[in-house]
Amino acid sequence: MKYKNPIEIESSYIENDLGRTLYDLVLKYKPKKIVEFGILYGYSTVAMAMALDEIGDGHIYANDLFEDYAFKHSTTQEVQENINRYGLEKYVTLGKKNFDEWLKQPEDFDFLHVDVSNKGDTVERLYDAVKNQVARGAIVVFEGGSDERDNVEWMIRYNSKKIRSTNIPFEVIDPRFPSLSQITCKK
Repeated sequence: MKYKNPIEIESSYIENDLGRTLYDLVLKYKPKKIVEFGILYGYSTVAMAMALDEIGDGHIYANDLFEDYAFKHSTTQEVQENINRYGLEKYVTLGKKNFDEWLKQPEDFDFLHVDVSNKGDTVERLYDAVKNQVARGAIVVFEGGSDERDNVEWMIRYNSKKIRSTNIPFEVIDPRFPSLSQITCKK
């Protein structure tokens, strides 16, 4: 399936079409196993599944807390309906999983996308948990990393540690708000 910005699926990624960036990354790396945390209504999941459909192989294990998340959230049914609308259900398995619990024993993956109200400490915990997989060639992409994203209202209100103030090796791969970054290997 060629890429089409899934604009009817609510996401902060829509305005700057960050789904296209994820789609292009999946086409580039051709991962067999994608793990995703923080799917909200499934925008990023659908964008990556479109790339898997074009490749003809791979699977996404998309995880969220759904109704258990205290802030903005969706339901499993809403996300499944969005995936089905695009005919991508064979590429996606939805799961209800806690990201912090997963970090204690992260499963193997080829590609990981994390969008869980990321802050500096979130990205530090992520890096500590998956740096060996990154060293072996796994791709880790997370929402945030730009200066603009580090200064959003809720980051300031909660006095959250800025992602850019960490010592994590990463590069901003799409600076358009809210930005996408990729963890890199330490040199």
